[in-house]
Amino acid sequence: MIILGTEELKQAESVLKQSFPESIKVYGCIFNINRGKPHNLEVIADQWPDFTVIICIHIISRYTLYSSSNSLPEITSFETFADQHGLPWKLTFSFIFDVFSSAGLRFVPLSAAHAHLVNSTWKYGGDRNSYNSVLNYISHNPSLCVIEEGGTEPISWLLVYQHAALGLLYTLPQHRQKGYAKALVSMMAKNLLERGHPVYCFVEEENDSSYKLFTSLLFQSSPDYRAVWFELNKRQYMQI
Repeated sequence: MIILGTEELKQAESVLKQSFPESIKVYGCIFNINRGKPHNLEVIADQWPDFTVIICIHIISRYTLYSSSNSLPEITSFETFADQHGLPWKLTFSFIFDVFSSAGLRFVPLSAAHAHLVNSTWKYGGDRNSYNSVLNYISHNPSLCVIEEGGTEPISWLLVYQHAALGLLYTLPQHRQKGYAKALVSMMAKNLLERGHPVYCFVEEENDSSYKLFTSLLFQSSPDYRAVWFELNKRQYMQI
């Protein structure tokens, strides 16, 4: 494996852009690295410049992987990967989408003070590790929330993951059905596109309301592609 440096990362970004949607998560990580976003990543490839596998390795043992080859069982068999590491595993499937202040309300970025609230409502949150992830997203990536005039706590919000996907979209139950989520996604997508950022998201297959929301905003689904999370243990998992 070859560790990619600054020039190789720039080239990799251009190459990966030609293989959406399969490559978009690794592309998002490298996109942010190339623009100086703080990160704890090492990017490696099987060979250079004609790579078939490229992996972003996080220091917390999280891997984001893209392969252009279907003949690499040692890379793509995650049951084997888990067995080699002596770890239990489970998986979930998600859709991937490839795209492209009103009265009494303020639309503003989230602050670090909001991380506890966001973490407490996140489906995959609730512990210290997830809190640290949320805090990192808020501190280093774009975010947007709705705050009522005179208030300090958000009632609806949207973040961007380290791999540049929109995520953690949530509205407090008592404030739903008011169009806040649609407004947040529209404003965030417009802002990101104007800055040349990729705009995409993942939606769990059973989450019909989110699917309808994003498709109503002209996000396009990729029905033949699935993103998968393999949970190896509480601190070690792989994304593909």
